[in-house]
Amino acid sequence: MSLSQRSSQKNIPFGKPSGFRILGIGKQEAIKYFFGGNATLAVILIFLIVGFLAYHAWNFLPQYQKSLTLYRLSGQEFTDYASDQLTAQKELSSLASQIPAYELKHRLGALYDLEAVHSDFKNKAQKELIAERKQLQRAKSNLTKHQAKEPPIQADIDAAKRRVTESTANLKKRAVMVLDGIDYSDLENKSLVTDDAYLTDIRASVTANIISGKTSDFIQAIRQTEAEKTAAIQALPHMQQLAKARSMLLAPQKPFNNYLKKYRLIASDNKGQAETHSNAAERKKAQLTKAELATTDQQRKIDLIKAERILTESPDYDKLNHPLYSSLDEHLLVQKTLTQQTKEALAAMPTVSDFEGGKAQERIQKITILGEAFFPLIEAKRKKMESWTHKEPVTIGQALSGFFMGTQWVSNSSWQDFYGVLPLLAGSSLVALVAIAIAVPFAVGGAIYVNRLSSPFEQRWIKPIIEFIGAIPSIVMAFLGVVVVGALIQEHSQNPLVSWIPSFPVEQDKTILTAGILLALMSVPTVFTLAEDALNNVPKAYKEAALALGSTHLQTVLKVILPSCASGIIAAVLLGFGRIIGETMVVLLVMGGRIAIPSSVSDPAHSMTGIMAQEIGEVEQGSLHWSALFMVGLLLFVIALTLNYIAQTTLKRLSKHS
Repeated sequence: MSLSQRSSQKNIPFGKPSGFRILGIGKQEAIKYFFGGNATLAVILIFLIVGFLAYHAWNFLPQYQKSLTLYRLSGQEFTDYASDQLTAQKELSSLASQIPAYELKHRLGALYDLEAVHSDFKNKAQKELIAERKQLQRAKSNLTKHQAKEPPIQADIDAAKRRVTESTANLKKRAVMVLDGIDYSDLENKSLVTDDAYLTDIRASVTANIISGKTSDFIQAIRQTEAEKTAAIQALPHMQQLAKARSMLLAPQKPFNNYLKKYRLIASDNKGQAETHSNAAERKKAQLTKAELATTDQQRKIDLIKAERILTESPDYDKLNHPLYSSLDEHLLVQKTLTQQTKEALAAMPTVSDFEGGKAQERIQKITILGEAFFPLIEAKRKKMESWTHKEPVTIGQALSGFFMGTQWVSNSSWQDFYGVLPLLAGSSLVALVAIAIAVPFAVGGAIYVNRLSSPFEQRWIKPIIEFIGAIPSIVMAFLGVVVVGALIQEHSQNPLVSWIPSFPVEQDKTILTAGILLALMSVPTVFTLAEDALNNVPKAYKEAALALGSTHLQTVLKVILPSCASGIIAAVLLGFGRIIGETMVVLLVMGGRIAIPSSVSDPAHSMTGIMAQEIGEVEQGSLHWSALFMVGLLLFVIALTLNYIAQTTLKRLSKHS
């Protein structure tokens, strides 16, 4: 065998070539095409996914444009400008209504929630005392039956009374045992304020209440004390001032709301006519087709008459919207009243320093901020009403901006559907940022420690445990968040020691923070593994050279190893972010599901993945809602693909060791 033949055979990775071929493809070519086709297959799959999403989202913009056109032609847009004014003012009055409750809760302390705590203890105890309570009820029923007999038999009555006494004693003994095992940590609502000084009295009161069924003396005394202290707090000058300001905010809402009701009804009727006309041509065509296919002359005549009754003539929108144009003077009157009384109410509002409760102070500050923005908003909406015309066409660009910049996601509404992705995008982004901020220090720090500083024994245990987290199903993580994590955050955020943390205390158990913690836990294995791979790619010579020059292990890691693999760690973080933003079950079950732009991590919110999982099974295929969900899916896919591309590009450009 020649040298060239031996060299050629040596370069064949899978052994000696065989003469066996199918359709001209031998074993070597088949293996090559099989393993070498992965990249091509991945590209094909990406194009198929994009094509599938784009195909179903294709009609969204034309459909949404048509929907917004009807919204404008009917005059609904005009009335919504006025509705936005009232909504902004109602937000001020709502905040003013919340302040007294928060201030009372702060000043009264545990006394404010005492009845709720008492009720929770009672509910838990009753679940454990079902058998004893039934036994006592049967004994009482038996006594009543013997007492009702004619003539009554005293011996039977006495025996029944003894059974009642024995059952009562048994229930009391068992109730004391059960209630001794119930503590404040068992409360369903972790945000309730508690005090150990009341614990013994609560247990005794619940026991007495379960046995007698009557309100205990303890609760009656608590109610009286709470009423007296509440009256004293409400009599404080700043609380009286707040009550007066709130009344001033509420006063102009009724006449403004009456104006809105009248003209929203007109706009709603206009919308009905517009929708009827929008599909009249299709309905008439379908009815004529039905007439052509009729089997009898009589049926054909009936179908033709029905077709003639379908009017395809466009409604006179000038005439339909004339009452709305004419309502500007009426609107100006109710607007002036609303503006004037709101201005007086804001001027009468007490200052932040008058209140002691943190939540009350937050709402006073929010009233101040919203109050400053209220009057410019009123003027802006009024100008839009004055310049509004139903004849102005809605463009594709407006439909597109309505999707990307819209702050409302309203589906199946009797008024108007809106598909604004901004609150969903904000929720997804904020929860991903919270998760990555929590996960990166633990994942990257863990990777550095395990890879460079830990002992072989620690490496054998820590790395498999971290990677095992990735095997936990997301639905299990979601259940963990619903049952455990959310309740723990809600409970411990009430501690005064952590009140300095922004957005604490947390009022709900399903929030962005809860979902972020769980997503951080889920993303740790991804970031950890990729960061460790980046550390492994640093040549050993770097470490040996640094140690030879006198650096410590920690100095070597921080000043030599980490800068050398920074690009790999950045890529790991970006890929972890992409993993987080695409998660569904945790955000669907744990984030709270409120469609609004969140103001803090303690707020509930919704996400792009959550809205798709929640609504895709309930919509009609091919409808506007259907297309809107696929638009969200397409946007989510583009975000994930972009993050992946940036991570790979960063890895290539910044890597010093390709």
